[in-house]
Amino acid sequence: MKETGGMKIVLLMCLGIFVCMLDSTIMNITLPAIQNSLHTTLETSSWMLNVYTMTIAVLAIPMARFAEMFGRNKFYLVGLLIFGLGSALCGLATSGDFLIAARFIQSIGAAILIPCSMVIGIAAMPIEKRILPLTLLGATQGLATAMGPTVGGIITEKLSWHWVFYVNVPICLLAIVIAFFLLTLKKESRVKSKIDWFGLLFSVSAIFPLNLVLIKGNTWGWNSTQAIFCYLVTAASILLFIFAEKKSKAPMVNLNLFKDRLFTGSVVIVTTGFIFLIGVMVLLPQFLTNFQHKTELQAALLVTPVSAAIFVFSNIAGLLTKKIGYTIPVILGFGIMGCAYYLLHNLTIHSTSKEIVLLCSLLGLGFSFVISSATIASTSSFEGEMLTASQGVFSMLRQLGVVLAVAIFVAGLTNNIDTKKQDVVHFAAQQLEKLDVPQSAKEKILSETKRFINGDETARKTIPTLMTAAERQQIIDINVQKALATIPKEQRTSAKELVYQKVAMQVDKDIVEKGKLVKNYSNQVSTFAKETIASSFADLYKTSIPFVLLCCLTGFVFIERKKKSTTAFVTTPAAE
Repeated sequence: MKETGGMKIVLLMCLGIFVCMLDSTIMNITLPAIQNSLHTTLETSSWMLNVYTMTIAVLAIPMARFAEMFGRNKFYLVGLLIFGLGSALCGLATSGDFLIAARFIQSIGAAILIPCSMVIGIAAMPIEKRILPLTLLGATQGLATAMGPTVGGIITEKLSWHWVFYVNVPICLLAIVIAFFLLTLKKESRVKSKIDWFGLLFSVSAIFPLNLVLIKGNTWGWNSTQAIFCYLVTAASILLFIFAEKKSKAPMVNLNLFKDRLFTGSVVIVTTGFIFLIGVMVLLPQFLTNFQHKTELQAALLVTPVSAAIFVFSNIAGLLTKKIGYTIPVILGFGIMGCAYYLLHNLTIHSTSKEIVLLCSLLGLGFSFVISSATIASTSSFEGEMLTASQGVFSMLRQLGVVLAVAIFVAGLTNNIDTKKQDVVHFAAQQLEKLDVPQSAKEKILSETKRFINGDETARKTIPTLMTAAERQQIIDINVQKALATIPKEQRTSAKELVYQKVAMQVDKDIVEKGKLVKNYSNQVSTFAKETIASSFADLYKTSIPFVLLCCLTGFVFIERKKKSTTAFVTTPAAE
């Protein structure tokens, strides 16, 4: 009976984890609809996305600590209330600034729910049966993150972007009602301790500027004054945080966590795992909509196999980890993700839906082994305050992985696209030199071509325009004068009108013929530009392949502790 009740609590915590992690990626496809509805700038729109992951990363550790001090179960309920309220406000937003503020409120709730859900769910089962909640909770994290774009695309197309947020409200209300029946709210155990204000201050001052520079670095420039300032503040705050935690009698984070090989390995694996998952989940839908002209719903459905594979294989991966340890599943997971990235490096505008589904399935399969192993290893044999602290740090670094992924892959893609645009301009100039048109027309055409390459779609329509009416008339007048010069003076007046008509017809014919050449040039450059700029995505993933495969080596972190970590799950109650 006790285990049955514990399993119900685990499933309730999976619900809390699910809505929070879902909202970390649900806006990726929905964002264009929100931009059009609220008429927001690109800067404002980026903050709608980033304020969520940044706040969770900054507040996960403090919130996990406060949950220990004031009661995990009560804090879980508070988290549901704040998250539900924030979601409702997001749906009601009438401006970009309002939505950012509402997302901030929502993210405070998520910063409470994510570590609390992990700790409550893990503690609900005996330590010898901990593998089950760990596997379920870990699978839920990956599943929800991968499902975000799919759910966002379906809801936006069938209802509206507002319901992307409204849907969280009934889920939170349901979870609150169930929590009152399942969780102990009266006289629950609490840690009597003072708040580590210095630890809180330095943890926030370390994580906030780090997240800020990752988000804004591509805009500021990675060597800009603002970026360097963020680097210095982060480095100084980390040193001060370590010093403060060593001196504190009630530290925000017990640094002994990092003496545990399993835990240290797990945070490295979960951070890198999320980097390579989000690197695909953020950019692939954009490729499908912008270059293959899929609808948001079609793009969402094509990336759904990532979620399906995580859902199907995470439990299998968890059982395999229990049987053979962490090393092989981690190597296998990153190896399979490397295969997915190999297929991604062949991505073109002509890639079929079957190819997209295959690479997404492989990505989800590989990630299921990575996230299951990392989640299980993150707890090691921790109990009580150490368990809570481990999940606070684990949650923070997982969100840092999300922010890192967006920063790294968006910056890499932007750099690739800029390089490819220069290649297209060079190609356009070469092709233009082959055209038999006046030099003034070539300059004009090249100028319009550059506008088109830099994203001005209207410029493409003006590329075939060789000359204005005034320029046409000037050419006619010059040719008429040349033709009349060959006619005897006494015949010029009578012949002028006929000569004018013939010259005008010939000039118009030449303009039409040259216009066809320019039209062909325009289509040729347009096709080349589309294929070349689209290859920016494939080049980015090609560059990433060695790094994904290099992550296989992280599995060897667990070799020396393999036997010890396995026995930690079968420790008798007396040994706890």
